[in-house]
Amino acid sequence: MTVRRCRKHALVIGGARGIGEAIARRLAADGYALTIADHLRDLAEELACELSASGFDACGEGADITSEADMKRLAQAVRKRTGARGLHAAVNSVGVFDERRPLLRTPLKSFQRLLAVNVTGALLFSQAVAPLLAAGASLIHIGSINGFKAGAGLGGYKVSKAALHMLARCLALELARAPRRIRVNIVAPGWVDTPGERQALRLRAGQPHPLDDTEIPEKWFPLGRRVDASELAAMVAFLCSSQGASITGQIISIDSGMTAS
Repeated sequence: MTVRRCRKHALVIGGARGIGEAIARRLAADGYALTIADHLRDLAEELACELSASGFDACGEGADITSEADMKRLAQAVRKRTGARGLHAAVNSVGVFDERRPLLRTPLKSFQRLLAVNVTGALLFSQAVAPLLAAGASLIHIGSINGFKAGAGLGGYKVSKAALHMLARCLALELARAPRRIRVNIVAPGWVDTPGERQALRLRAGQPHPLDDTEIPEKWFPLGRRVDASELAAMVAFLCSSQGASITGQIISIDSGMTAS
């Protein structure tokens, strides 16, 4: 199988499964030479091997987004791969949830983990990849509609995603300056059927899982259906393309109308 020659390079962290995997597959299909990073190194390498066997240019790396040393090592590996061309797209699809409970009963350790992964990790990733980004490149973080919808039960997660949204908007202003004109945006999904979402939305034993309840789409989504991970990947691809060249500092919801209702 001949590997396709690629002029553009992309990095997806959290790319081994779920939304990140969908994004990795879409960017590979769009012609990017792809580095897939994940703390689940075996899964990242497995996906990279699958894509390579299909003729795409992909490699897998193990990396913990909460580790500054790992982020520096990942950046070195990407720099070696991209050379003078630099990185054209960097996507952070890492995120963790917590159990459903009030903020006032959230253990400090759980709250700190949410912030460490969803906020501090995003900063460490951004700091590591920013020097690698080529002029006009795109840096994207996967946020959540929970970042601007208050509610009881997922307070810690909501706070962490709200902080991530502001982090990205501040980075957008810092990186927009000439001559590099780098764009930074947030793609904020609603309910997407992924392993992580199923874990986050679990209910007490004996009750049906929300994502298996056939009545929920009509109850919760004006469009009557949930979002597919491929639709999020399509938005990421658009933002990384020349068609998204004037979009930065934005939080783009893809939620089948949840936040409008």
